[in-house]
Amino acid sequence: MSKRKKKFDIKKIRQFLPYFLTGAITLVLVFVGSIDKKNAGATLSLDSFAENDYKVSVDQLSELYVVADLSDAIGLASASDVASNYVVTVSMYDAGQTSTGKIEKPTITDVDILRGVIVHIVKEGETMESIAASVGKGVTTDDIRWSNDMKDTDVSVGDTLYVPSAHGIVYIVEDDDTADSIAEKYGSTATEILHLNDLETTGLVAGRPIFIKGGTLPETERPEYEPPVVTYYYYTYLGNTASRQDIEVIGWFYGLGGPYAAGQCTQWAWYMWQQNGRDVPTSWGNAYSWGANAAAQGYQVDHYPAAGAIFQSSSGWYGHVGYVEAVNSDGSIVASEMNYNYQPFRAIRSTIPAASAASLWYIH
Repeated sequence: MSKRKKKFDIKKIRQFLPYFLTGAITLVLVFVGSIDKKNAGATLSLDSFAENDYKVSVDQLSELYVVADLSDAIGLASASDVASNYVVTVSMYDAGQTSTGKIEKPTITDVDILRGVIVHIVKEGETMESIAASVGKGVTTDDIRWSNDMKDTDVSVGDTLYVPSAHGIVYIVEDDDTADSIAEKYGSTATEILHLNDLETTGLVAGRPIFIKGGTLPETERPEYEPPVVTYYYYTYLGNTASRQDIEVIGWFYGLGGPYAAGQCTQWAWYMWQQNGRDVPTSWGNAYSWGANAAAQGYQVDHYPAAGAIFQSSSGWYGHVGYVEAVNSDGSIVASEMNYNYQPFRAIRSTIPAASAASLWYIH
């Protein structure tokens, strides 16, 4: 039995011919580039350009393009880094080209160090307004100020600024940060933060600037934020600051807002009613007048404590108010209050004994 000869399939040869030619051309380019590197002592590392006074050859530029194109075509994990090297090298070549051979160190004013984050060196005649306008995409002077911890828009020639590439902020990652914590605090999503900054593989790195699209700084973190001037109001609870039992510090509360003085007992009573769906009128004044003013406006005011009521005392210079959280079977009450014993902004929870609780007024 004789073997049949296989036919010479010209169609298959034509099908694979482009791949063969592409491979051959690539080998030639790599070989030529290697000759140049051997002769010039150059490499494709950006660090080597710095060591060589930022001189870039035409052959190095061509070789970088081939490597970047192939990396992208076959989906290498390092493709984005290789592409970034090529873009920066082109900028270096274009900015300082004086001949077709070697070039002098260029002056680069804008560099994308991560997608969305621009490092900008202020030039003669520029203002923060003009820098924001040149970027466009909704970028404001506040975006730039907050990205650089600046109280105002003053800039000087040579200043280095982090500039977001669209409306949002640039944030420097800290050691304990997570994508979720940053997103929750500055207004974004963890997925968007990781995606926009190409961090899906590496994750967050402490010290790296990242772009938070549409992000904003909380008021207390803005460089222009000025803490409120605190006026200390003192009072004594029936002349005896030791009449509380089982004192527990709830915490220190800043920025609760509302119509009453920050950090004072009246602010806390107003806040607790707000949290429980009730409103305290803005006209009750200092704590010593709350009982009388509430009664005049139709609120029930008596000596019978109830959970959810505001307790009120006229003792001391400004009086005192707090919030009743529970009434115990022995007549004592569990209450929360702020500025007890000369501690503005500090909220406590404690038990007020029955004898003292009976002498207080309660606004229902």
